[in-house]
Amino acid sequence: MKKILILTANPKNSDKLRLDEEVREIQEGLQRSRSRDQFEIISKWAVRPDDLRRALLDHEPNIVHFSGHGAGEAGLVLENNAGQMQLVSAPSLARLFKLFKDKVECVLLNACYSEVQAAAIHQHIDCVIGMNQAIGDRAAIEFAVGFYDGLGAGRSYGDAFEFGVSAIDLEGIPETATPQLKQRSPSASQSGEITSPVQTPAEAASLPSASSSQATSSQAASTQATSTQATAELGLQSEPVTPRPTAGSRIFISYKRGVEPDEPIASEVYRALSGAHDVFIDQTMSVGTPWAERIEQALQASDFLIIFLSAESVHSEMVLGEIETAHRLMKTSGRPMILPVRLGYREPFVYPLSAYLNPINWALWETPADTPQLLEELQRAIAGAGLSIDSENAKRNVTVVSNDSTTTPAIPRPQPSAQPVLLQPVVLEPAEGTMDPESQLYVKRACDEIAQSTIQRQGVTLTIKGPRQMGKSSLLMQVMDAAIKVGKQVVFLDFQLFDQDVLKSANTFYPQFCRSMTEQLGLPDRVAESWEGSSGNIQRCTRYMQTHVLKELGSPLVLAMDEVDRMFDADYRSDFFSMLRSWHNNRALPMARIWKQFDLALVTATEPYHLIANLNQSPFNVGEVLLLTDFTSAQVTDLNQRHGNPLTPAEERALMALLNGHPYLVRRALYLIARQQLSVAALFEQADGDHGPFGDHLRYHLFRIYDKQDLAQGLLQVIRARTCPDERIARLLSAAGLVRREDEQVVPRCQLYADYFRRHLHG
Repeated sequence: MKKILILTANPKNSDKLRLDEEVREIQEGLQRSRSRDQFEIISKWAVRPDDLRRALLDHEPNIVHFSGHGAGEAGLVLENNAGQMQLVSAPSLARLFKLFKDKVECVLLNACYSEVQAAAIHQHIDCVIGMNQAIGDRAAIEFAVGFYDGLGAGRSYGDAFEFGVSAIDLEGIPETATPQLKQRSPSASQSGEITSPVQTPAEAASLPSASSSQATSSQAASTQATSTQATAELGLQSEPVTPRPTAGSRIFISYKRGVEPDEPIASEVYRALSGAHDVFIDQTMSVGTPWAERIEQALQASDFLIIFLSAESVHSEMVLGEIETAHRLMKTSGRPMILPVRLGYREPFVYPLSAYLNPINWALWETPADTPQLLEELQRAIAGAGLSIDSENAKRNVTVVSNDSTTTPAIPRPQPSAQPVLLQPVVLEPAEGTMDPESQLYVKRACDEIAQSTIQRQGVTLTIKGPRQMGKSSLLMQVMDAAIKVGKQVVFLDFQLFDQDVLKSANTFYPQFCRSMTEQLGLPDRVAESWEGSSGNIQRCTRYMQTHVLKELGSPLVLAMDEVDRMFDADYRSDFFSMLRSWHNNRALPMARIWKQFDLALVTATEPYHLIANLNQSPFNVGEVLLLTDFTSAQVTDLNQRHGNPLTPAEERALMALLNGHPYLVRRALYLIARQQLSVAALFEQADGDHGPFGDHLRYHLFRIYDKQDLAQGLLQVIRARTCPDERIARLLSAAGLVRREDEQVVPRCQLYADYFRRHLHG
């Protein structure tokens, strides 16, 4: 009989994991196996350091399985007596498992960034599995199920590991390289026997010596937040996740290059901190470095992200990309902590920046005289004190326009970008972000007239499709503005800002979906009472919309939803979109006339048909369906005139040949030239450079696909052969706005993309 000890920890101040599902799947899998009588499972929940030690002593397991969070070198995340995070270091775990090396055969650390702990434990345990990066819930569960299916079939630990990896692969989850097996000897890892370690000379040489083990222990200890007394007998360290390391911290500095004061301040902070810390700034990368890969690696390894935000950088796609990546890493591994510094910028953050930055503390720099104080403040923050602008009142005082929403709701309202008014006949606006409905630079296309006339009718469904940066969100703003002008009320949901924890579970999503509608409309929140009883989520949500929204509102309502592509990864997507289709159909019910007051507007970048089980239950093929296209030559000419004709007709044609009417890139080119920030000759000469007029945009795209080899190779194939046989890859590249369809061919979106990615993807 083999004992499997399953330990779980999901502290209150950590992201919610599906640990109960993982344990249930393991138990059910082993129960179905032919060897079920050979295994005994002991489960321990909300494990504290003392619980870990006592469970090993009490049960003497052969297999130890940990499910929860990991924080890399900082440690494995357990819980303290208050249910909060408590870290256990790799050296402490190694010391503990050394006491059980004659009994424990295998340790599985099913937690993000747990390879550090796995390597330490492997000094004493023959077979250990850890994760070399963040691992998603689905991948973690599939790996565990596959692993124990293998054991249940009587296979070795090595084979079971391969079954776990195969389970991830068969589900189409791109995380097969995340689990890492550390196995010293095949004979020591047979599922049916316990043997002593057997090492080849090469394997013995690869093991850490006592001195190297001590060095590893010292290094890991230096990354801990504070020094505390070791727990009784075993020396288990139990530091909370915060405050962060004060010495030897790894810091990533993000800023917009070639801009003042951003670059000078970033350089000064780099010089000031690099003496005591390991500081990354992309000025230090040598020519030829694969910078996209280097940036991703540096962010993954960092304890802190210092982000400089000025009127220029808040519109930078690369700055946004680095914040998004840091936010994702913070949720999965507890780091890096984001430290935003406003550089003379006092406008409220607009979304999506507001979603990431409003809930956390800021610093403010306005003149060079503030630099010494800023350096001190950053050093205190690295030591765990936090930044000074740390309350709603402080944030209101910093921003020029009072911002009553300094804490971000789960699904926030849109905030139109504040644009500078210039002393020119036409207000010149930066190209970034969603355009204000009143903008003088908004170019109306054929779709606009259809959308405007549609939303003025009652009981309509409108779908806006198009790749990234085509102007879909700006058109949606036009639709919402038109709806308000004819007396309709509007609820706006941007699915880009839905927390991943909300999206992953139907039981979490549907109540939040209803709650967000009532919050925006100022109606009473009746979600809790509506979710009582035995009905399913769709029935409850539909009843809530009809009874507590439409009836209580008593006036026409437009439900406008942007970035609904985020829902396509949800297991319940077909049910959700089927519900929206039923709401569309409800308008025809003679006994429910109130649904005639309901309008639906959807924005998507992905063609969703292959993702919805029954097309008769899809909301994307009913009502008005609009497909946005790039600007025509006539529209580029019109936009050039609105900018004061900075381009000659010949230069217009050259710009069209380079950009193929790409709305964002055309607007950016005209803005830079009209503001005399760049000459026409310089724009064309530097167009495909990393730090040219479009460099920020191009680098963002490369940053997003460099490690996705299927997309990178697919894009290269499009550039070389104007074809992409893999329809899934073609769809993803099209949704990203990198390719377009031209008759029967798939071609690069524009010549600029072809030139840039051919060079950077080594085509």
